[in-house]
Amino acid sequence: MRTLILTLPPFQGGVPAKTRILANELRDRGHDVTVAWYAPLSSHGFLDAPLWRIATGARPHSETGRCFDDTFRSVAVGCWLPELEFTYYLPSSRWRQLIASHDRHVAVGGTTLVSYPLLKAGVRHLVWCACDMLGDRLARRQAMPLARRLFDRAVVGSVQAAMEHRILAGPARIATVANHGRRMLLALGGDPGRIGLMPIPTDPHRFQPPTQPAEAGTIGFAGRPNDPRKNVPLLVRAVALARRQDPHLRLRLTGTPDAALTAAVTAAGGGDWVEFTGELDHHDLPAFYGSLDVFAIPSSQEGFGIVGIEAMACGVPVVSTRCGGPEDYVQDGVTGILVDDNSEAMAQALLELTADRDRRAALAAEARHLAAGRYAPEGFRHALAEHWHAVWGETP
Repeated sequence: MRTLILTLPPFQGGVPAKTRILANELRDRGHDVTVAWYAPLSSHGFLDAPLWRIATGARPHSETGRCFDDTFRSVAVGCWLPELEFTYYLPSSRWRQLIASHDRHVAVGGTTLVSYPLLKAGVRHLVWCACDMLGDRLARRQAMPLARRLFDRAVVGSVQAAMEHRILAGPARIATVANHGRRMLLALGGDPGRIGLMPIPTDPHRFQPPTQPAEAGTIGFAGRPNDPRKNVPLLVRAVALARRQDPHLRLRLTGTPDAALTAAVTAAGGGDWVEFTGELDHHDLPAFYGSLDVFAIPSSQEGFGIVGIEAMACGVPVVSTRCGGPEDYVQDGVTGILVDDNSEAMAQALLELTADRDRRAALAAEARHLAAGRYAPEGFRHALAEHWHAVWGETP
């Protein structure tokens, strides 16, 4: 069975993480998997044809390679006018050839938009996504310069909203990673009979509590720290506030800060207590989680937040804003604490867990129990089998 997964660039973030999980699962079931992804202008512009290069003869093309530790064949697909963004999802001869050469088709994205070439090709397909288009885009739009923000709202966002509407009105089976995303798609007119759940699993054997407990007061976050949706400056300010009561608190963040985040750390006086680890490979994440006393999710919006469930599997309680997906697994007062989207509330919750060791231990145990149970791979496989049968009348 030749199976094509259409997705985002398979490098960092929640979408590549769940694409890797799905690709591995299908490979283990005997599928010949190809991972196809649109080529973003920012990193693979040499495959695209932006407006300023068309006059010099630029044409979009594709590039074949390998992804996920060189395990899978991958194809990066270029497009016309990538600066408009919605053009990444438009059908083209390159997408049509890929789709026609495969037997089964699955789209994996933050939103449903990546499935648009499958909709236009008229093939049966499954979509695995996190949330609605606007929910995914709003924080990024707000961080844009004014002129671009206005253009994004009037043109790019309008076209993407129309594409999303067509997808929701089409025949695709859609699985969201959390209840929040399902509610958003239903509110946009999605068919309840075609939109279900397929949470991202975590491996409880790979993500385990450390043999040596982490030092008290080490707070952390894993993800793309410069993504506006992650709202990392809020976490920096929260730890700065909490340090007024407990100066031993420290903050560990994955990735490398851009100028804006560096300025936020400096403004908070965090030079001595904020550490950036640099980019971590997915193999390094269990050790990172194990070094933390509390994991924090300061996001303004999360479709799921796979890093939260991975931290919980490592026995680390989570303090999260009420930002969507994490509300499925951060059970307030049980596996962690949910707070409003402000640094004062986040600071108070962090202090509660770092100061009360018995409470921290109780929440850590429940966090591990939930992650290793509800989000074990067996639940994912069961959901995948149900959705797959609904689309193709067969087992994966």
